[in-house]
Amino acid sequence: MAGLYNSSMNKSLLFGALWLACGICSAGTLSFTGTGTFSSIDTPDTFVTPGDNFSLNFLVNTNPVTNSSNSTSVSFDVPVSGFSYDLNQQPVSVPQPTEITFYTSADGGGFAVQFASAEFIFGSAQLFSGTTAAPVFSLGTFSTQSYTFLDNSNVDSNSAAVTLANVPEPSSLLLVLCGGIGLLAVGIGKSFSFR
Repeated sequence: MAGLYNSSMNKSLLFGALWLACGICSAGTLSFTGTGTFSSIDTPDTFVTPGDNFSLNFLVNTNPVTNSSNSTSVSFDVPVSGFSYDLNQQPVSVPQPTEITFYTSADGGGFAVQFASAEFIFGSAQLFSGTTAAPVFSLGTFSTQSYTFLDNSNVDSNSAAVTLANVPEPSSLLLVLCGGIGLLAVGIGKSFSFR
């Protein structure tokens, strides 16, 4: 009887570990963060506080479906979500972007975030592999970037950094939680095993 119990416990333990691993590895969303510092001589407005550090953030799928009407051989648009904007790590209410476009290295690399009356352009590195029809984003930090910001009051350029980081999907978090509970249950069951 103990051998049968240990065999089923080992299977449960293996199943729980696989479930946990699948939950951790299935994250398919990346968080984009672009940061920089505005010049101290800029004019204050909705986006700009002179001398402040800015950070814009949004989420994108690692294998996104491109917007075919805006894709070319050197650039593409993809759906993004969760856009936010901070000045000195404090959230600032700004309009949602009208368009976010990524460029190949043949077209300067980086990406542009277009608003109705303003635009951020991050340049230098290509941030994806594959083609503009089937891009693939992956983790990375691009610290040699530059940014240009344009609006009705300001034209500003400076160094910038772009980071792509993993964001687990809610379904992945559920798998991780269930796998962890399964492993915990097996561990508790093992401590009360029948002899």
